[in-house]
Amino acid sequence: MRRLVSFFLRNWPLKLGAVALATILYGGLVLSESTLTWGGQVRIETIDPPPNAAVGAVPVEVSGIRYRAPIEVARRLTNGSFRAYVDLSGIEPQPRGESVRLTVQVEAVDPAVEIVDYEPESVEILIDPLVTREIPVTVDEGIIPDRLDVGPPQVQPPSVTLSGGSSRVRSVRSAVARVGIDGSAINIDEEVEVELLDDSGNLVPGVQVTPERVRVRISVAPSIETATLPVRPLIEGDMAPGYVLGSIQVEPKSVTVSGAETDVATLGLVATEPIDVSGRTGLVEVEAALDLPPRVNASGTETVSVLLEIVPDEGAQIFQAGLRLASTEPDLAYTVSPSSVLVTLSGTLPVLRGLDVGSLLGTASVAGLEPGRHEVPVDIEPPPGTEVEAVEPGSVVVIISEAPALMVSPAPASSPVPETSSEALPSGVLPSAAPAPTP
Repeated sequence: MRRLVSFFLRNWPLKLGAVALATILYGGLVLSESTLTWGGQVRIETIDPPPNAAVGAVPVEVSGIRYRAPIEVARRLTNGSFRAYVDLSGIEPQPRGESVRLTVQVEAVDPAVEIVDYEPESVEILIDPLVTREIPVTVDEGIIPDRLDVGPPQVQPPSVTLSGGSSRVRSVRSAVARVGIDGSAINIDEEVEVELLDDSGNLVPGVQVTPERVRVRISVAPSIETATLPVRPLIEGDMAPGYVLGSIQVEPKSVTVSGAETDVATLGLVATEPIDVSGRTGLVEVEAALDLPPRVNASGTETVSVLLEIVPDEGAQIFQAGLRLASTEPDLAYTVSPSSVLVTLSGTLPVLRGLDVGSLLGTASVAGLEPGRHEVPVDIEPPPGTEVEAVEPGSVVVIISEAPALMVSPAPASSPVPETSSEALPSGVLPSAAPAPTP
């Protein structure tokens, strides 16, 4: 017994220290293998979403994460040390935008951390086919002060395009642009953000709007006058020579304008911005902006379509034409007075200006006429594209006589050739002259 007591008491400090160290090591081992619970919340991500699909937000976060980790690792953990996600690979969008229940995966960034348990193990996520839809923009003017007249709102562009999940896009009932009108009677002209509302007037999230902002213009005045006025195109510039403006077509022919009563009352019509027709011919089609006073707006449109028809101008011109005797007899002599006539031709100016004057010739027929004095009418064949309006004089005097017999005798060596007078041509063509100036 004495030996046993002596054994335990020998080097007792060393033995006591060994027992304490063993106790500490065992406690650390037990503590390191214990399950710990993380008190924070981790957002659930979605990975590998299907193409052409809108994925709804995960409504919950992962909490109550139970894990095992060494003490020195556990002391360094934060919310960023955990990652929660659902894998959407292979998931097909539901035709009617129904929810799909998927398993939640939780991982630790540090491989020394072992995940034991967490909540929730699965979540429902809305996976919707992507669709697009066009919807008109409605202007919400709010409460309009008393004694203030407001013109019809103009929105540019008048509609927007929605894109997103089919269920969310279907739930949109109106696209609203909100403006505020105060008692200062200042016109509204501003860029406004478009809001998407459902049947209950609540905002619809998760839908993309293109464009996100629209331009809203509203005429505001103490007294607003509205009038429907005709549209008159304003033409400027010189058309090609010989051409005039034939017809003008405007679409729409009239526009409705609104503005201050004093401004609208002075308008009898609405002119367009100047349309330049310099050197133009044929059909000219343009989109012309309306030229409105500063405080007057047009409802529905800011431009009109104008179709101009530029046609050749028509007129008349006097020409001097030579004469030709038709159906003459070889044994008769003919004297014509006068030897030319004035012819008035009508047609388009480009044709009249391009006439070959030398080809213009009057004809006087002497068929069957006996010797003597005769008044013979003059016939003019008009060139293509023209008409004969008048011939002055309409007839000429033709004196017919018998041609003298010619005596044949030997000619002297140097006999001069007698000149032929234009006053007596057996079968005459009288020379034509240049065109006379138009009076």
